[in-house]
Amino acid sequence: MSTTATIILSHQRPAEVAEMLGWWASYADLDSILVVHGGRRADFEDLRHPHKAFVDDPRFVTPEHQRNKQSHGPVLRAAARWLASRCFEHVLYAEYDQVPVAPDLISLYERRLDEEGADLLAMHLRRIDATSYPHFLYHVHDRAFMEFWRRVSVREDKGVVLSMLGAGSFWRRRCFDAVARTEESVPAYTELFVPTLAHHLGFRVRGLPDQSRWNTPQGERGGELQTAAASGAWTVHPVKTLWSGSADRRSALRDRLA
Repeated sequence: MSTTATIILSHQRPAEVAEMLGWWASYADLDSILVVHGGRRADFEDLRHPHKAFVDDPRFVTPEHQRNKQSHGPVLRAAARWLASRCFEHVLYAEYDQVPVAPDLISLYERRLDEEGADLLAMHLRRIDATSYPHFLYHVHDRAFMEFWRRVSVREDKGVVLSMLGAGSFWRRRCFDAVARTEESVPAYTELFVPTLAHHLGFRVRGLPDQSRWNTPQGERGGELQTAAASGAWTVHPVKTLWSGSADRRSALRDRLA
């Protein structure tokens, strides 16, 4: 049995989720995958995957994610409830438009976690406090934002603020559980809140600079899967059209990546 649980966030229709899981089956044990669905309730009810959770919390379902300071806390808590009765040691957190391309994906994450002595691996990880980074300036305007870190932090320097890409993080279970159960008493965009909270709770957060090039916040990278895999990519993001596109194209891609 795998020691890693895979949490996939999706809002897609059942047919698209089925195609996504069909692809992921080559990279992770399907019984270790939880689909957290944030779309239409009817679509969630029609999902045939046995491990699923529905999230419609208004702090997650936001019209403008960055401006509205979208929180993935409801997603993490839904995953933590599912994990509570299971013995996984690690958690891979992905989004529907992040496509795995490395056959030994889970082993690569686990090995890097141990090499870094890390509790959380994240892409595009950076320290942004005392910078002009737009997300930081938007948040620090609210005095409660920095007060929250001073209140919860076990660190000597309580002013550290980190940022990461929301997709493609890899966790030790104890770190995931600690972040999931911490009350979010201040509005904060998830890409700042999650790594900063993990750091201030005393966990070691490290980046994945060699993987960040293939996982970016915007665009459509579906045409790069084969090139990325050949260049050492583990996953590619964002790829928003693969699950609704041609089945023949998916099959041909899978054969070339095998």
